[in-house]
Amino acid sequence: LMQYLRPYMRQLTLVITLLVVGAGLSLVGPLLIGRAIDAISKTHSTQTVASIAGLMIWAGVGTWLAGSGQAWIMAGVSQRAVRDMRKDLFEHLQTLSMSYFDRHSQGDLMSRLTNDMDAVSQSLSQDLTSLISNLLSVLGMIVMMLVLSRWLALTAFVMLPLMFFLTGRVMVWTRPLFLKQQRTVGDLNGVMDEEVGGQRVVQAFGQQAKALMVFDASNNAAREAGRRAQFIAMIMMPLLQFLDHVDVAIVAGVGGVLVLKGIVTVGLVATFLTYTQR
Repeated sequence: LMQYLRPYMRQLTLVITLLVVGAGLSLVGPLLIGRAIDAISKTHSTQTVASIAGLMIWAGVGTWLAGSGQAWIMAGVSQRAVRDMRKDLFEHLQTLSMSYFDRHSQGDLMSRLTNDMDAVSQSLSQDLTSLISNLLSVLGMIVMMLVLSRWLALTAFVMLPLMFFLTGRVMVWTRPLFLKQQRTVGDLNGVMDEEVGGQRVVQAFGQQAKALMVFDASNNAAREAGRRAQFIAMIMMPLLQFLDHVDVAIVAGVGGVLVLKGIVTVGLVATFLTYTQR
């Protein structure tokens, strides 16, 4: 994809800059929450709490502006890149031999130009930026947690290896399933194109029942492939949420003991709980 993104490196640099700013500002909120709790429990200063609340509002506004800015720019970049890709693909189709079109259905080729291109567009405009943003946020939170409290940080990291392992396994399981889903959707489009385009022939020879049978078989294959791929992918979220709750419980328990011993403050534990949930 890089050859299609290379003409837009200036915009992509700005997107990455905004992602860094947004990720940095997203780290400020939990830190300020902890400071506010400590201010209430120690000094009972309403002025300090009000100042912290104001900073939290500005941090939230900054995060929103950075996110909106990068989304606006990336939407334009992704659509222009996909436009160029679609143009090259269509031009390439004009150079292929007649035998190639005999071996491949029109519907499947149309699926390349529509469904597959839509998947690429979504990957560029949403998935790519989410990946970079989340990676920056995770790295930033790890650094912040290690700086604030090494022991609480190590406690919060207990579940990380298991989370990374499970995520990696799900990726391995779902990749072939999603590829099969794309192929079956292409086959389904091919069947629909042939049946609709040849409807007069189908009716002339009384082959409606056979056409329905072929369509149903292709439709069911696409449904089954999509069901398996989506199920494996969607089961990941509740599993990670369960591990997240366990991790939060561990941090809360260890943090409570450290608070009772006077090693850390209640506000710091609250900050860690927020970081751990994220």
